[in-house]
Amino acid sequence: MRKIFSYVLSLCLLVGLFTFTGELTEASTKLTIKDLAGRTVTFDRTPQRVVVLSPGDLHTLQALGVQVVGRPTSATPVDASLQSVPQVGNIHQPNFEKIVSLQPDVVIAGTSFLGHIQKAESLGLKVVITSGSSVRDIQSSITLLGKLFNKEQKAKVLVRKIDNKVKKYSKTKTKVRAVILFGSGASSLVALPTSFSGDVLAKAGGENIAASFSQLKDYPGYANLSTERMIASNPDVIFIITHANHAETKKAMIKLMSTSSWRNLKAVKNKHVIFLPSELFAASPGVKITDALDHMNKELLKVRAKTKK
Repeated sequence: MRKIFSYVLSLCLLVGLFTFTGELTEASTKLTIKDLAGRTVTFDRTPQRVVVLSPGDLHTLQALGVQVVGRPTSATPVDASLQSVPQVGNIHQPNFEKIVSLQPDVVIAGTSFLGHIQKAESLGLKVVITSGSSVRDIQSSITLLGKLFNKEQKAKVLVRKIDNKVKKYSKTKTKVRAVILFGSGASSLVALPTSFSGDVLAKAGGENIAASFSQLKDYPGYANLSTERMIASNPDVIFIITHANHAETKKAMIKLMSTSSWRNLKAVKNKHVIFLPSELFAASPGVKITDALDHMNKELLKVRAKTKK
């Protein structure tokens, strides 16, 4: 009788252990992450069908080796491997009908998409928010996507590459006094050090004359353009970022620079008015941040060399 009891007890313990192990294995396959908006998102498995809404995140996903079923709408050429991938709008104007039709496991979007989160979730979409407000934010986004897609080692390599680039330029203080204008003509905004492009300027060795300008409530990281403060600051170089029609923006800026208030500025007189490539500076370029740092440092050094002559 005692032997039978021991046998039954052992069997119950074995069954219980098997059941517990099965539950643990099932739970361990779930993936829970906290995105850069502080939201907790849980997946049953590594997402396979991916829709992305910003070019910067698309660059990062490509570098990580993650394929997408939907990409941001863009007028600029893309890699041949992406030409057949459906376009789904962008973070400001997402095409929800198209996105839902692609049945994504996850939608990757920047912080500007937060206003659409409620609608996205009502449609059954799972969204992971990234950020590109600074070089550090881009690195955090790369780490986040590496974890989400089980590409953590590749993500570490990419983050280290950016670290090395920043360290390289931290030793190069060009002492070039610069301002970054975003927009067109007198309605342009000035990029503060807390903006993405302002952060790139600082890390590439430049000095931002707008460091003390007051930030706009509706446009964090930017200030209103003030002709009086521009004249008082008299920058060595004026960088301009265009977002929409490049030709029209350039025309408006040339007109502004030709006015009596602007044409005596050091940057204008020395022809140091430089249009930055929008694909690198208008918004976060993802892993191509290294290209943005290279480009900015190169322009700063050219201005410094001409200024010394």
